[in-house]
Amino acid sequence: MRELQGTWLGALFDDNRVSFSGWTEMSYTASTSQVSNLPVAFNDRANTFLLQQQWFRLERPIVTTGTTDPSFGAHLDVLVGSDYRWTLIRGLFNSQLDNSTGAQNLYGVDPLQFYVNAYVPNLFRGTEFRVGRTYNPWGYESLEAVSTPLLSRSYAFFNTPFTLMGIGAYTTFSPEWSTIFILANGNDTYLVPYQEARMFGKITYAAANQRDNVQFGWTLGRGKFNTGAPFDPATVALAQEPAGHNNFNAFDIVYTHIFNSVFTYANETMYAWQTGVPANVPGGIVRSGPDLTAGTAHWASSVQYLRFNLTEHVSSILRVETFDDFNGQRTGFPGLYSVVTGGVQFRPRKGLIIRPELRYDYNGESRPFEGKHGQFLAASDLILRW
Repeated sequence: MRELQGTWLGALFDDNRVSFSGWTEMSYTASTSQVSNLPVAFNDRANTFLLQQQWFRLERPIVTTGTTDPSFGAHLDVLVGSDYRWTLIRGLFNSQLDNSTGAQNLYGVDPLQFYVNAYVPNLFRGTEFRVGRTYNPWGYESLEAVSTPLLSRSYAFFNTPFTLMGIGAYTTFSPEWSTIFILANGNDTYLVPYQEARMFGKITYAAANQRDNVQFGWTLGRGKFNTGAPFDPATVALAQEPAGHNNFNAFDIVYTHIFNSVFTYANETMYAWQTGVPANVPGGIVRSGPDLTAGTAHWASSVQYLRFNLTEHVSSILRVETFDDFNGQRTGFPGLYSVVTGGVQFRPRKGLIIRPELRYDYNGESRPFEGKHGQFLAASDLILRW
């Protein structure tokens, strides 16, 4: 944007309240696994360099202060990089995932957010309306490299919805209370025949002392696999239907407490479930005597975040998580995952972030890490903002 100042394009952007920005994130992950770090995400490739995010943002922001008149805006985020494999929604650009040989394309493109919005300052203490594809409004971590605390993501984040197509109202009632209500067509689902209506929501309480913050979020709908035919015990027809995760229900609570300018603590607790799980995925059809019934899958997590601001340019974070994949439907391996991740953020200059981290995962019930109970990762990314 600085380079555009004084040009016709810069004047056009300024006159129309338009900005263009983004960042580049690249990473390397050393691993005790040989090929894959799964079910760790998004740095899932072992001992491999990844260009995870080349992010482009074009935005006309709404005006929320200093006016009593409504304002209108638009937002577009485009992700190019290896992270697209995780963020694509069903029904939009999915063909790029596999090449002609059936192998996965490591790099691709995903328009992560595209919406139009309007802000009405006199509706309560201000209400924003959005229409289009937006982020899941709750959770502690983020799809954006610059907004999430560590290079690797928690299981809690990885096993909740990422984005949605819908119509939302983002309302502020007071300095303490605000809400988000979104009518969506599914979890991570585009405009496709198997979409179905569901509700996203979040209620936020920010204490007057500016030290405590509580957020309660949810996604609720039918809560059942999006199979195209009813379950038929005689033919096990459900086993032939395509698997999908996009109809699960979830509740999520994030509590944050700022002790002082140096130390901040946060906890995220999540529980999710879905019914009608088919036999071709873990947690699917089960046999009870002579009868077959569609399975029900559950998963839950508790994540602790301890953040320390060490200097103006250096901070550190410790993340401790217990994630229980009760039926193995989310990771492919049932059991309790215990994870400890420690990282440091260096900001030596404006627009430059370096984030090394160490992570250890352990599942005593299963062997998800290339036949092993545990996995150790030493990783770092570098982010250039522009």
